[in-house]
Amino acid sequence: MIRGRAVTLRPVEERDHPLIHQWQNQPEVWWWMDYERPFSLQDIAESEERSRAEGHPFIIEAEGRPVGKIGLNQFRRRDRICSLYIYIGEPGAWGKGYGKDAIMTMLSYAFDRLDLHMVELWSLAPNERALRAYRACGFAVDATLRERSFKDGGFVDRVIMSVTREEFDRTRLQRNDSQV
Repeated sequence: MIRGRAVTLRPVEERDHPLIHQWQNQPEVWWWMDYERPFSLQDIAESEERSRAEGHPFIIEAEGRPVGKIGLNQFRRRDRICSLYIYIGEPGAWGKGYGKDAIMTMLSYAFDRLDLHMVELWSLAPNERALRAYRACGFAVDATLRERSFKDGGFVDRVIMSVTREEFDRTRLQRNDSQV
């Protein structure tokens, strides 16, 4: 378990699969995560097995209950870089800062425990709420990939972002100073 300010990150367990299935088939999560098709429970089980083999998947808990999922994957060991993914699957938990706290907690884990140099991610460009949260956690825009996803009859850009250990340390220090 990894504790943040308001969230706890714990490894995904098999008992979480039905909840992950529900979250990933939730329309808003589906749209923003850019999934291509609905998921079966078997899809979730196979995906979670791959996630454990290739990365570090966690359930985000807040107020004693699961609210979303976060993880690190796509490790490039030589470069000490990986990718981050996150979603808050419980609509009642949206807008409460759990995502930002989970990201800060996961980045602390990535840089302090895994000794990474950089963490990267992508987001759909219209997801302004997510982009604001990523920036608040120290991420900077690396590129905009034009028209990379076909959504609701039109193409949508993807934004690629990253944060280095040094950038995160500055963000973490500023955040700690603002909490005093």
